[in-house]
Amino acid sequence: MDYNQRTSMIGNWLQGILKRYTPPSSMDRDTLGQELQLIVEDINNNIPSSFEKVDLEVVLKKIDGHVRQYQASRTWPTIKTFIMSTKTAVEEYSRNTESLRETSQTQMSAEVWQRILMVKRIKTGGAIPEWILNPDSIYRQRLLLDTDLVESDFNKYLDPTATMQ
Repeated sequence: MDYNQRTSMIGNWLQGILKRYTPPSSMDRDTLGQELQLIVEDINNNIPSSFEKVDLEVVLKKIDGHVRQYQASRTWPTIKTFIMSTKTAVEEYSRNTESLRETSQTQMSAEVWQRILMVKRIKTGGAIPEWILNPDSIYRQRLLLDTDLVESDFNKYLDPTATMQ
């Protein structure tokens, strides 16, 4: 996401949040708009730029929960409340996704290893499951896309006298 997409998404989310609160009576419309921009900038500055849209959506929901937890009055939360909430939400999200990433890498390593073995079997004419020979097999299609296998690598498994239906 680029800067404008992120700040637009944060701004729209923030406007929805602030509807639940009473704006400070000492601020006119222009000052409220400036305050809104400052809050958007501070939230954006505390979220890693590497976050994609889905990451940002999850973090914004977490920020909302923390703002409600920290905010004691019905007036607009302070910028400090939004910054604290953002930092906490990002830390929680990063911690959760890091443990998921570690689990995924372990699983991915096993999947990659299995795929390497399957490619080696096919290249050498070794035994493979029959369902891989089906041209509509998703696994076969993935092998063709993600590896150096080509359709002709599967020909050695097909009976030359057989007809395709």
